[in-house]
Formats: sequence, structure tokens, C-alpha cells
Amino acid sequence: MSRVPRLVLEVLKSRATLRDSKPYLSMFTQRQPTPPVPRSAAQDRAVLHDKAQSMPDAPPLSLATDATSTADRTSRTVPSLDKTYTALVKLQGPFSDRQLGSIAEGLVYLQKLGLMCAIVLDHDSWPRSYPEALEDEDLLSDTSSSPETCRGLLEAGLRKRMVQELWRVADALTDAGASSWPHTDAVMCISSHPSNMHLVGDASLHNVYRALRGGHIPIIMPMALYEPPNEHTLRNVCVDANQVMVSLSREMSSENQTEDLTPLRLMVISREGGVPSHARNGHPHLMINLASEYDSIRASYIWNETHPAALSNLTMLRDCLAYMPHVASGLMASHRSPQSLVANLITNKAAYSPSLPPRLLAARREMRHMPTVVRAGMPVSVMTRWQDIDLGRVQKVLESSFHRKLDAPAYFARLEKCLDFMIVTGDYEGLAIVTREYAPDDLPHTEPIAYLDKFAILPSLQGSGAVDFLWNALRDEVHGLGLLDALNNNGGHNGIGQGRDLVWKSRAANKVNRWYFERSNGFMTLPGPPPHWYLFWCDAEDRLKRYAGEPIVSPGARLDDVWTNASETAPMLPIIVPEEQGRWDRWARCLQRIPSAWKA
Repeated sequence: MSRVPRLVLEVLKSRATLRDSKPYLSMFTQRQPTPPVPRSAAQDRAVLHDKAQSMPDAPPLSLATDATSTADRTSRTVPSLDKTYTALVKLQGPFSDRQLGSIAEGLVYLQKLGLMCAIVLDHDSWPRSYPEALEDEDLLSDTSSSPETCRGLLEAGLRKRMVQELWRVADALTDAGASSWPHTDAVMCISSHPSNMHLVGDASLHNVYRALRGGHIPIIMPMALYEPPNEHTLRNVCVDANQVMVSLSREMSSENQTEDLTPLRLMVISREGGVPSHARNGHPHLMINLASEYDSIRASYIWNETHPAALSNLTMLRDCLAYMPHVASGLMASHRSPQSLVANLITNKAAYSPSLPPRLLAARREMRHMPTVVRAGMPVSVMTRWQDIDLGRVQKVLESSFHRKLDAPAYFARLEKCLDFMIVTGDYEGLAIVTREYAPDDLPHTEPIAYLDKFAILPSLQGSGAVDFLWNALRDEVHGLGLLDALNNNGGHNGIGQGRDLVWKSRAANKVNRWYFERSNGFMTLPGPPPHWYLFWCDAEDRLKRYAGEPIVSPGARLDDVWTNASETAPMLPIIVPEEQGRWDRWARCLQRIPSAWKA
């Protein structure tokens, strides 16, 4: 199969819907106006004759007027780009020749789809910084050579290995059909300020820009020019590839650029792949909201032996995204899934919705090598005090999301009495309102029902991943509470506590119900006359794990104790366990008495 059919196949494998593809189509397929081609008078007469011979009643074929019958028509026109869109790619080896070939094909696909890549090389055996590069005790202890000579030998040997890897990558790109531009010299220099030594762009960085504008893929080694104190010689020294990535993001996003080369994508391609997740039994996170999840992921990370570079790469992506536009995103992918690069470019989303329950995806074989999409995201705040809530902005979000007029006085009066907590994403751009509710015949001191009263996202954020961030935060505060992967510092329970069942209702004709079906543990039709309503619920996850005999990893537990005390065989469970008897009836009686929040 040639490269073009393979590219078409990879695009089809991305499973992108029209809605998912709109950002890509609007950004990467802008056509430049084609100048008219001069024609002779004889050619003009020939064209007029052809038009006269055509059927007068046949409408002209176009995507606008004949959009449903274009499957048999293929355009030979390749869309041209109004500007160069770039991505920064970190290749963290070692890779075999076959693996490099697979990665190179994926990068060539991106180039054909309109995204130019700049590659920064990395290798597990390369030192992370300049001092580490010069620490070889065997060589430095050689009394026959001076320390300066030993350091020179170390620098030369390291540079030789880097150049060899540089040409391996360049050859792989050439074999895949790309034009590469290997940079054998440093494009960064180390600032000599003693109190703040960091990387800054060197004059040779403009050669990287020239390569990108010319359609070439620049390949950069993690080297920098360094002038030691009290010396007047420049050295090419090894630096951390993560520092090079951050410095390139800063320099390329600078307003001083004559041509905008701000990166829109960041990619880390390694043997490790994505960041492991507790909720997915060590399989990668599908998407990470850095603004609210970064600290908790670092605090609960236990995969230092199998994924030693994951946290440092995640930190690097966070630092890079701080210089880039809000629409930019990062991707941590394995060399085993190069097709994920194409899917991420087109959809700018995770392969599967990160708010889906992990049990729905656990049986899929590809989950082990799923990439992790990393976004700067938005902060998530859990509010429990009524006086901290901006009611005017709450009303604006609800009315914008539901396209209905809120009966504000009555709704807020009820909410003030029964509010459990409110989750706010960003600057009041999304809301999840949970209340404490009771059935009419509940006895005193009965545990209240956690009722999802409202779940709303501003229309401008739909399709951006904000709804997944909001749902995951809701899960951490209610039915996922008490598990290690619910650990967060959003201002709520911080992952400590006991999970609760979450219930909510939705009209049977609601188009969003399919989304609810996928994320709930069950549903039932509420009794009563039309319009009919569905009652949805999510079971407390720690209770389900306890029933199934699975180990429960709570924020305060020691992992060794959890796995030692885990049951070897799962117990046989009844359809309804005793403590769940009658809960459906109670929920139904409770939800039927909750008044509408909208004006008639």
C-alpha cells in the first residue's frame, strides 16, 4: 500500500465526526485564492461552446448544493495553507530502525495534513545537564590526563553519539518521504548570569525557522553553547532535552517573531507512552487537566520504575503550554501507536472520552498503548459556602446552556436550603450543582440523597473537553470519593471520605441521554404521565469494589497492605445486595417532588 492510501486509512481510523473535525478544517484547510490563468480568445470560445452543449437544467455540482452525493467525486486540488502551523516533537529513544521508521511515517502524515514538526532528540542514556555530562569517575581519576583533557574527551564522545542518532532520525525521515534539516550545532546557549542560568535562543535558531518555512523538518540535538566562568572559549555541552523544548516554546511564541511560528501541538514520543492512571489499573490517562490534576498526579504517582520519565515529561509539557495559546495541547504517545498522532491532530481530543467509566474500556487491547492528551485546562473549584457563590453568573451559565429562562428567585431560595456543593470550572464557564434531598417519608437522621440538580457548560466550550473535566471532578466528590485516583486539591473532600450514590433525572426525549447512558450504572423510567423522565444513577465505586473483592486504594492506604489483603477470588454477588434494597423506590419518590427550575 502506497503512502497516500495509508494516510487516508489513518484518517479514517481516527473516528473523527464532523463536529470533532471542525476545528481542524477551519484552521488547517484555508485555501489561498488562486490567481486566474490567462486564456486566449480561442480557449474562451471553446469554453463557451462546452457550456452551450451542457444540459440547461443540470445544477452545478458543489459541496454546498450536492453534499450527500459527493462520495464518487475526488478533488485533485491540494489545499494550500495561509500560514505555517508547527508542532514541537520530542523523540525520547532508544528506538530500533523499524520503530524509527514507524515514527517517521507518522510525522510525514502530519506534514501532509498541514502540520510542520520540529524534532528535539533525547535518549535515556544521555545526561540530563551539563555537570552530569562531565562526571565519569573512571575517566576523571586517570592521573595521566588533566581534568580539562578528560572533560574534552567526554564532550567529544557524547557529541559523537548524538550526531549518530541525529543522522539515524534524518535517514528515517528521508526514507518516509520527508525533507529533513539536521542541525549538528547548538541552537541554544546557556545564559551566563550567575543567579539565573537558563537556556536562551542562539542566532542559529533562525535556521530552524527557515527550515519550517521551507517545508523541512528540523532535527535538533539537546546541546547548548556554554562559556565557563573565567574562560573565553565556547563549548557545545549537553543539556536536558526538556529544557530545550521549553526554551523553543518560549522563543517560538515570542511576539518578536516576524512570522508567527507559535507551536499548536506538543508531542512526546517514547517507549513509555502516556502517564499511568490509578483509575485505569496502570493504563494511561486519556486526558489530563493540568490546572486541576497536576499536583494530585504527582502526589499519587507510583510508577517510577516502569515509567521513570513520565512525570518529568508532564512537567515539561506544563511549562511549554504556559507560553502557548489556550487551544494548544500536548500528547504523550508510545512509538507503538503512530496513528494516534493523526487522530489527535484532527480532533484535538483523546481517543476515547476521559469521563467514560474505566470499566467500559478496560477490555480493549489498545488501552495499554493509548496516548495521553495534556491540556492547560481550567481550574476546578468546589464551593460549599452559599456566600461564596456568584448567583448572577450561575444564572447566566444555566440559561446559556439550557436555552431557557430560569425562575431565579424560587430556584435560588430552594438551593440555599439544600445545597451540598457546587463545582465551578474556569471563570464560571461550567457548573455542577449537587443538592441534599430526601424522600417524603424519610425518617430523621436518614442519609440524604446526593442529587445532581444541574450540570451545565457554556455553549462556547462544548467540544473542548471541559465537560469531561467537570464530570471527572463531580465523580471525585461523590461516587468516586475514597479512592486514590480521586485525590485532588479542588477545595472539596480532597479524595478522603466514603463514596455516595449519585442520582439525577432527565427527560426521556433529551438528546444528551446517550451521554448519560454511557456514564451511569443504570437508569429507570420514573412513574407518571407524559412527558416521561429517566432516573439515572452512579453507584459508589468503593462499595462496588468491596462487593467484588477488589483492592481499594484510598488516599491514606499503604499499597503493600492493599495488595496483601486483597481477596484472591471474587465473591458471588446477588443482583441486589441487602443495603441497596428499596433505594430505587426512595429515589423515585424523592425526584418526583423536586420542582422545576424554569419559568413556564
